[in-house]
Amino acid sequence: MNDTPSIHSLRRESRADPIPLFQADSFVQQLRLAAQAHRAGRLDEAIQSYLRLLSLRPYHAELHNNLGVALRLIGKLEASVAHHRLSLTADPDNPALHSNLGNALRAAGQLDEAVKHHFQSIALNRDYGEGFFNLALCLRDLGRIDEAVGCLGRALALNPQNRRARTELAIALMMRGELEVGFAAYEARKRLPETPAVDFRQPAWDGGEIAGKRVLLYPEQGLSDVLLFVRFARELKRRGAYVIVLCQELLKDLLAGTDYVDEVVAEGERLPPFDLHASLVSLPHLCRADFAAVSAPYLKAPGDNRIRLGHLDKAKLRIGIYWAAMPGQPQDRRRSAPFAKFLALAGDPELLVFSLQGGVHQNEIQQFGAGGLMHDVGRGVFDFAEAATALSQLDLLISIDAPVAHLGAAMGVRTWVLLPLAADWRWQLGGTRAPWYPSARLFRQPRAGDWDSVFAQVREALESLKDEVSRP
Repeated sequence: MNDTPSIHSLRRESRADPIPLFQADSFVQQLRLAAQAHRAGRLDEAIQSYLRLLSLRPYHAELHNNLGVALRLIGKLEASVAHHRLSLTADPDNPALHSNLGNALRAAGQLDEAVKHHFQSIALNRDYGEGFFNLALCLRDLGRIDEAVGCLGRALALNPQNRRARTELAIALMMRGELEVGFAAYEARKRLPETPAVDFRQPAWDGGEIAGKRVLLYPEQGLSDVLLFVRFARELKRRGAYVIVLCQELLKDLLAGTDYVDEVVAEGERLPPFDLHASLVSLPHLCRADFAAVSAPYLKAPGDNRIRLGHLDKAKLRIGIYWAAMPGQPQDRRRSAPFAKFLALAGDPELLVFSLQGGVHQNEIQQFGAGGLMHDVGRGVFDFAEAATALSQLDLLISIDAPVAHLGAAMGVRTWVLLPLAADWRWQLGGTRAPWYPSARLFRQPRAGDWDSVFAQVREALESLKDEVSRP
């Protein structure tokens, strides 16, 4: 789910931004063209145009605002915040500018200051629906769920057609533990433009009778959601359906080994015949899931031992680590933990450390000179079946919020998940346990960006675990 808040113009009616102010013809025309490129997603082009115009009008509030929004969207957060501050200097009583600065501060992890500017935006205009919406997202990040729900309710009262607010309200309810109501309300996400539209001539499953039917389950979001929600395919199988799962290529071999999926098809392959279809993310709602009875494990490693992990005589525990989200993910900076924090765990002879990290962050092992302290298994893992083989040989997985954490927990592997303050809704709000995974333990930041506290808890828990395995 893309939770990027809407952006707004300087006009008091709060229309979608960027929209140029009407001044001198040539300047207005250039600003209009830059704004068109911005709305079309050609952000590099828009940014270059804004910069050229800024050399002509260095104190132009909307230019700084639009530039700040564009920079936020490409992840240049410090520069984004600075431009929004300059826009407010030029027009300090504009509610939209306060809200846009709040959005940039939220993206940069400066939640307390972000909340102040969002409150200022609605103080300036009590009927500013987008201001209430953006304030709600910040409050939710801070764990102030009841206040967030109230703000989303106000945003919907001001604009009942705000589908994004309705979807974010569903997420807040699920974070609060109201899973049945939340998943039902979360169906509103299907009407958002970023939700992938399906083009099947067969009808969608509505939760009705499916005995003898061929049901295609498809991935709507990312790898983590497939790993999390494929468990509900067991319920379809129990009801007598022939279950077909369409998934990412990386998951095909893993899911083919389950006894509740009849057929697995990778994206891009020809689909077999089917009668009905459903998004995997919709299954908790469609199955009317009893969340108190949700259990694991429901995924397992393949029978053939594709990867073999070694032993050392003094090591009491074999642990796997995963520290960085894949580049390009919207929450990469927030979810990823510094490699150095994990590296500090590798100096214990009682721990045998295996890196499962994929992608460019694998290079940090060599960059930090850690090649003799941990085994780089990630370079030999090319799909989730192979990852499952490695996980099945571990005593413990320590991971940030990433697909491998869902895989380990779905297999019943002891899994410690390290979470930012503003954690994904799938891990709910507060507590050390996830509703989906009995073998998972959650370590949460007490403050935004505070990984020191998280790793202090991890080290303490490791000492306890080592004592536990040492006892006869």
